Amino acid sequence: MTDLSLSAPGRRVPLGAALRAALAAVLALVAAVALAACVSVLTGCSSDEAASMGSGVEAAVEGATTDESGVLVVASALNSEPYEQATSTSQIGFTVELLELVGEQAGLDVRFAKAVNHKDADQNITPGQPEDVAAKVAAGEADLGASSLTTDGGLEGVTCTEPYLHADYAVLTKMGAGLDSLEALAAAEAPVVAIQDEPAIASWVAELLPQAEVVPFEDGIDALMELNSERAQAAIVDEPRFRRYIKVREPHLQAVEVVPSAKDYAFIVAAGNDELAATINDALGALKADGSYDELYDNWFGDAPEAGTATRPAGEAVQDSTGA
Repeated sequence: MTDLSLSAPGRRVPLGAALRAALAAVLALVAAVALAACVSVLTGCSSDEAASMGSGVEAAVEGATTDESGVLVVASALNSEPYEQATSTSQIGFTVELLELVGEQAGLDVRFAKAVNHKDADQNITPGQPEDVAAKVAAGEADLGASSLTTDGGLEGVTCTEPYLHADYAVLTKMGAGLDSLEALAAAEAPVVAIQDEPAIASWVAELLPQAEVVPFEDGIDALMELNSERAQAAIVDEPRFRRYIKVREPHLQAVEVVPSAKDYAFIVAAGNDELAATINDALGALKADGSYDELYDNWFGDAPEAGTATRPAGEAVQDSTGA
């Protein structure tokens, strides 16, 4: 009789058991392949993609730590156009590119951790607040915080670097609407003014435009869109944010007044991490000294146009918010 066993010489296994063993081996192989595929999907990164994340500002990584030498892990909510934003594959923004230059200057590999979120008492998740970013840095889960944070933030457990961007406030109207000056806006009857929701802006409006109906927005871009759609007659936001908006989206907004402010954006490090703060400050100083900072600023924000003038002819193609 022909031996149909799968046994070693001298050991016989019944045919039914042999088939069961073969089937088990096949199922184990299928399971292993499926598991590998699942891992690939869950990580969202093929081996080629992982290899491409080796320099500059890398794609946001979950579970990034500060243990690796020469790596600067950055915490950010990544939701503040045009300073820090997340795309499906990377991060963009003025601050993001500035940090890339800082990393090159300081010999550090900049990596953004997964975007910081905020969870309220009802477990609703929204983009992270400054205190959420500060908590990550203070706990050692990131080396640096970069999330449109200001020097007057009063955040616990962290300290600010030297400022990297100053922002006055721009009072904006739409060209052709007959509101080409602050005086004209002040004379308007109950104008709707969309503002970036900050106490300093609200106080200024209450004093100089007391008749205005104020509509606050957490995101200054939303205030600009409110003006652009003519649901508001004026908007007040960071001047750099306005400059970027007219550069890549809508050129027919004008600044009728620039309001001086004490608003300075800075990075944060854990309290007591004086060495890292000094490294960042030295790099920022070097970038300003050699002109790299000015070049980056001009590329992102340019010069604000005079009131009543567009940055390009009407109807000309407008770049998207990435500047691509």
